[in-house]
Amino acid sequence: MKKIYFVIGTKAQFIKCKPVINYLATKRQTFVIFTNQHFEFINQSKNELDNKVKIIQYFENSEKLDSIYKNIAWFISCIFRILFKKTFNLEKNSFVVNHGDTLSALLGTFIAKKNNCIAVHLEAGGRSGKALKPFPEEIIRKIVSYRSKFLIADGKEAMDNLNKYYKNKNKFTTTTNTAYENIDFKKLQLSDNSIGQILILIHRSENIYSKRNLKKFCSFLKIMNNVYPNINFVWILHPSTKKQLIKYGLFSSIQKFIFISELVSHEKFIEKLYHSKLFITDSLSSEFESYVMRKKTIIWRNSFINRFSTNNFIYITKSDKNTTTVKKATELVEINIGTEINNYPKPSEEFYNIVNIIENNN
Repeated sequence: MKKIYFVIGTKAQFIKCKPVINYLATKRQTFVIFTNQHFEFINQSKNELDNKVKIIQYFENSEKLDSIYKNIAWFISCIFRILFKKTFNLEKNSFVVNHGDTLSALLGTFIAKKNNCIAVHLEAGGRSGKALKPFPEEIIRKIVSYRSKFLIADGKEAMDNLNKYYKNKNKFTTTTNTAYENIDFKKLQLSDNSIGQILILIHRSENIYSKRNLKKFCSFLKIMNNVYPNINFVWILHPSTKKQLIKYGLFSSIQKFIFISELVSHEKFIEKLYHSKLFITDSLSSEFESYVMRKKTIIWRNSFINRFSTNNFIYITKSDKNTTTVKKATELVEINIGTEINNYPKPSEEFYNIVNIIENNN
């Protein structure tokens, strides 16, 4: 059996890949290469991996990459290390799995090429339909797929995109996203259900690094609070979001009507999401988790990957007026959608079967 190396750099990548990594570790030799793109979560992440997983800590970084310039400098230094350092040796013809559309996924394609390994793009096929939005994710996901030998989508919509744009590539799909296995529905049903809050998670650059966009979003929240004064509003703040709210003079005003929460563990976040009345986010990962739990959700982004067919979601862009947005939001809050969850096969087992098919046919 070929060895499998997962290239992981961000917290979201780790959360989504963890079920697959731990399952594969029980079947074959499995490695994780941490790029340290989000270095602050590495130590915690190691403890969540199966003890059979072998960790490769090759890249050096102890600085928070909180600007585009720091990200570029870090990426260039990593490329230099991959191309010119001789200590990075993977077993030839092994699988190198690169997830999604991060800079770490792009690095993984260089790692595969340098070591004569087979690049696999996991969660391939996401498309916004716009060349540069979101930036740089839309560009990265296209390059990673182009540089990979095998593409694995996370559902029908993504697979349709792969069939459209990569007709000569080897393509497969899992039934749904690998993050599905992180949601323990039995445990959630036993957890405390006393809040029924409106949960907020906003952190994308397009929303927080524009004073106009962030001020507009805060104004929307204030109007919603006036409409629903008896519902708790809880905003889970990324450090970068908090920093920008303070910089633009918005933080003190939102504290008057919104409960500010520091970042919580993924398990705790899932629990809060499960018991929320409405979820407002710009996060792709959280969008999927909300979809699986059939939560009423407002997606606040300038461009979208329409992966789900559901009436639980509404999509808001910066061009939408707040009066229209509030009307859509209140209509969403009031509709009855039921509580039945979306059930799927385990993506980790599907991924394992795909890898076996690839190996047997090559």
